[in-house]
Amino acid sequence: MIRVALLSTLLLAGASSLHAQKKGDSPLLKVGLEDRFTAKDPKAMAKLGVLNYGPLTWADHKRTTDIEKVLGEGRVLWMETEHFKIGCNLGFVGGPKDSKARRLMKSDLKRLNKKCSKIPASTSKLGPWLRMHLYAQRADDMYTEFVELTGKEELGKHLGNKEKFLLLMFQKKSDLARYMTSFGNRKSEQSQRLQHYGTGHFSVVMTAEGDDGPRDNETINAQFRFFMTQMLLDSVGGAPMWLSRGLAHNYEREIPCNMINCGIKPNESVDSSTQYKWAKKILKRSRHDGLCLPFVKLANETDLGYYGSLQAWSVADYMMQDKAKLAKFLQLVLGKYSRSRQIQALEAAFGKDPETFDLEWRKWVKKNYK
Repeated sequence: MIRVALLSTLLLAGASSLHAQKKGDSPLLKVGLEDRFTAKDPKAMAKLGVLNYGPLTWADHKRTTDIEKVLGEGRVLWMETEHFKIGCNLGFVGGPKDSKARRLMKSDLKRLNKKCSKIPASTSKLGPWLRMHLYAQRADDMYTEFVELTGKEELGKHLGNKEKFLLLMFQKKSDLARYMTSFGNRKSEQSQRLQHYGTGHFSVVMTAEGDDGPRDNETINAQFRFFMTQMLLDSVGGAPMWLSRGLAHNYEREIPCNMINCGIKPNESVDSSTQYKWAKKILKRSRHDGLCLPFVKLANETDLGYYGSLQAWSVADYMMQDKAKLAKFLQLVLGKYSRSRQIQALEAAFGKDPETFDLEWRKWVKKNYK
């Protein structure tokens, strides 16, 4: 009996130690769980588009309190906006070093500052609550841009879905892995989009930790834009892989960083020192017959690899030059994207058969990419 009691004591002590370790590694200990920018004042919340803080209902009939039972209490900030429910435990991070990225960040902060004067219009260090508000604003921005891009206003609230979109942003891969095992029905520690079939929620689950350590601020933002684009496409029926990837890469690459966010096939030779220079690489390939996939093949491609991803990005970039035509194309293929359907949509929206489209795209690349 003494041995059993001793073993039970040791197990309880170990569990308590583990729980303490979970709380102790949280950056939220330094800032607290109450939003210091609004202090839960209804007027301040309304100006920032905040409807509620945690606890919130979540996917598959769970609540955020259920998530905290797995991750540890007080380790995630929770917020609800018009179209999103957001969980975030990103820590402190320095501001961007790239000049373009700094301008983009200042623009985001100035907009927040106009809504709430307690939020700094400029800062060299971003904390958990400031990052939460930044991504809440960015999520709503992407939602608005997506509605404009696809012309899906007629679908109404949440793009016709019953539930709001979910966004989870973790500082550590270990938190993401525990969430995915307990609530995503899969083992993974990678950033990804996730659909909860029980309640129909579409979500993005991300981590700021890469294989080589913490990602910088710009890389996280770029990856956020990539997965958000794909998730929103999923929510309106889905798109062919090349288009989903191509549009996602377009939004991702508006943020200056060195992330490529695509796989490289074993038979692809890619110079790691220049793998980020997509415009230059696709320009070189466009000059040679046979190096680019014809549209009729791209339409059904499911293993894009590196060079296929470059082409998907560029073709989507070309289509985005005429947003009205792209919107028509999207309306015709979203949810119904067989190759024949895509060819019909190409002719209806852009007035070109696939062969002519390929030639016009390559001409545009040679003219516009340096």
